[in-house]
Amino acid sequence: RFAKADLVVANGEGLIADAPPAEYGEARLNIAAAPIWAAAYGPAGVGLVGLANNHSWDGGAAGVLGNLAAYRAAGVAVYGAAESAEDAEAPYVLKGEGGRCRVAIVPATLKSNRPARKGAGVAYYPPGQGGLVARVRALRADGCFVIVSVHWGREGSHEASGAVVEAARELAAAGANVIVGHHPHVLQGVGFIDGAAIAFSLGNFVFPNRDIEKRRTGILAVKIAGGAGQAKLAELALWPAIIDPKGWVPTPATPTQTQDLLKRMREYSACFGTRVEARDGRLVFTPR
Repeated sequence: RFAKADLVVANGEGLIADAPPAEYGEARLNIAAAPIWAAAYGPAGVGLVGLANNHSWDGGAAGVLGNLAAYRAAGVAVYGAAESAEDAEAPYVLKGEGGRCRVAIVPATLKSNRPARKGAGVAYYPPGQGGLVARVRALRADGCFVIVSVHWGREGSHEASGAVVEAARELAAAGANVIVGHHPHVLQGVGFIDGAAIAFSLGNFVFPNRDIEKRRTGILAVKIAGGAGQAKLAELALWPAIIDPKGWVPTPATPTQTQDLLKRMREYSACFGTRVEARDGRLVFTPR
């Protein structure tokens, strides 16, 4: 699936580090990976890794900088964390004709388990302050098709919380075209609000957990048509997958598993009035 995409984006949750972060209080959540694993993204086809999530500060500012260094040494493009907050909040921009902004991917986390530290930055937006909404509005004014990749919601819940839905409404009103959520570790529904398509949570993708709820997953495919200043969403679909407990890697869903995921995504998306259909092995989402 990745080979056919113009750009594959992943959420890198957890530090790339020589050792687990010493200052993290809960040992069970020390989810650092050895630097060698930063080199896995490129061969897998992932072109961009987002670092705006609630584990970015696990090792303090030194952890943020070390994480960045590991990805950069492996030749992996990252966004959502940087040497400064200003650089961390900068969108990843795909340009079209004449160098104009065609697509802007905005990194954001509404979750943080640490206060901001000097010496590094993460794209953390405290709820209610409006900074993320203002950034989306400005990018739309520049003619960008805006995708927001946002860390939000309740862990383990298949239902988007009222606060998350309200945040989605605000981003949609500001001009976001697509919003992709992560943090709950399980799949949630897809909704269409004020012209924006929202995948509230994609669950996990590579993750060591035997709970089947946390192993149901998929690849969200966003198809965009039109040039700079005119780009529109042509299709939003999910290629269903299941994380294999033998190696904790995703495998394409079987026809039976696809039908099960179709039923579940219809259930999770029902409150938004979204139509979910199976087409050629993928789940396609459209507003009613």
